Amino acid sequence: MFRAGVVGSPVAHSLSPSLHQAAFDFLNIRGESRRYDVGSDDVTGLTQALERDALSVTTPLKEVVGRHCAMSETAKRIGAVNSVCHVDGQLLGENFDGEGFHRAIMHELDVDVRNELICVYGAGPAARAIIDALLRHGAGGIEVVVRRDVSLGTLSDDGRVRVTQVPTIRADVVVNATSVGFHDGPSSLPTVPTFPHTAFIDVVYAPAETNWMAEMRVNSNRVANGLQMLIWQAKLQLEWWLGREIPIAVLQNAVDL
Repeated sequence: MFRAGVVGSPVAHSLSPSLHQAAFDFLNIRGESRRYDVGSDDVTGLTQALERDALSVTTPLKEVVGRHCAMSETAKRIGAVNSVCHVDGQLLGENFDGEGFHRAIMHELDVDVRNELICVYGAGPAARAIIDALLRHGAGGIEVVVRRDVSLGTLSDDGRVRVTQVPTIRADVVVNATSVGFHDGPSSLPTVPTFPHTAFIDVVYAPAETNWMAEMRVNSNRVANGLQMLIWQAKLQLEWWLGREIPIAVLQNAVDL
């Protein structure tokens, strides 16, 4: 029995167990996946969750769990993990958020980030993972919009990255990696200069249409939520856990797309 799960808070809405089970069924593996609602101060809950064979890790534990495992080089650059797995008695940590994001926007919005100017709202673990992937895939420049002084760690050392409180670039791609999508009312995010072709992505997938997305749709038909990002990163982490390839369609069908 392969024992998987998702840990974080809140997780009642999480689609990760459904994605995990779809992979087990496709590969004819006896496995099960559970939700663990664990806050950043719940040491007992986290210890219990980490006894599973593998876990998806979500807010607010991506940085916390990183301190309990041997992180990959990618996870170290980001300073957070979104997946852990026990291998030969050692707990290993990886981060597939950024690569999942990159594959999602390529397939869903036909976005090629090479040499593009990109605006990212936020500097938390999801934002840093996305920035890392954008840099690796050849982005021309990234403006990181924040509300207060923050550190991006080693990602700030790349000359293509600029942290600001006021957007200045005309962006080809705009990413909302903040928690704004979870709240009602106007998004309150500062306006970014854009083009008619600009693509807009919110990393939130529940609700499916955030207020920010609705605002961006007024002037663009290239708007997406974070569901495909979730699915693509799940494909990558499940293949890491199980050592076998899983068609993306298997996971997409698991969440009724």
